Amino acid sequence: MKTKSKSEQVYDYIEELVISGEIKPGERLPSEAKLGDALNVSRVSVRAGIEKLSAIGLVSKKKGGGTYVNRTKNENYLSVFTPTLLHNTDYLELLDVRRALDSLSVQLCAKNITEAGIRKLSAIIDNMESAESDFEFFEFDKKFHLLISKYSKNRFLHNIHLIIWDVMQKRLRTKYNKVTSSDRVEEHRRIYDAIVHKDADLARIYTVRHLEEIIDTFVCEYTPEYDEAKNIKHS
Repeated sequence: MKTKSKSEQVYDYIEELVISGEIKPGERLPSEAKLGDALNVSRVSVRAGIEKLSAIGLVSKKKGGGTYVNRTKNENYLSVFTPTLLHNTDYLELLDVRRALDSLSVQLCAKNITEAGIRKLSAIIDNMESAESDFEFFEFDKKFHLLISKYSKNRFLHNIHLIIWDVMQKRLRTKYNKVTSSDRVEEHRRIYDAIVHKDADLARIYTVRHLEEIIDTFVCEYTPEYDEAKNIKHS
């Protein structure tokens, strides 16, 4: 197992203080000297760890000295876990979770969505078709799936989706871009059509199929031997 660097130890230590509630949003972190003494590391390592936490938005330095834990900008009480996911999440594991959660969300959405919601989904798909870059497509894909989770009418489920997409946007978008293709628009349109017809079962089938296509593409992209084994199995 890979030994964590000194800065990673600082990162984990501060993150745990925040998650446990020992240091709350708006409160100041211990001084660099105290953190260094607590972990037996240099101030350079402490600064490096804090910089990583600052980069993901967990903490920020204020004029006049001191580093403070940022207050959340939304009502998502689960967002405290975002730093941990940013630090540790494997993309394939995240896709497996998405497959399960998206399946539930789209079934609930098909039952609860309004005409206004349907119009919004349709407009997003139109924007997907005209997207000029991977960045634009990511944003429309994110809006599409988050709108579905919103119309699930389950706030807890929607909050989880917000975290997942936040992690993808901040840390995993490069990997996401490598598995996008022109087929993705058609896959989204099938999901949309099932929602329009209030067919929850068909919406679930298309959603699962959509995520499985992404998973297969990702595994083939990063694990060439998987593709070879798959071909042998079907030969």
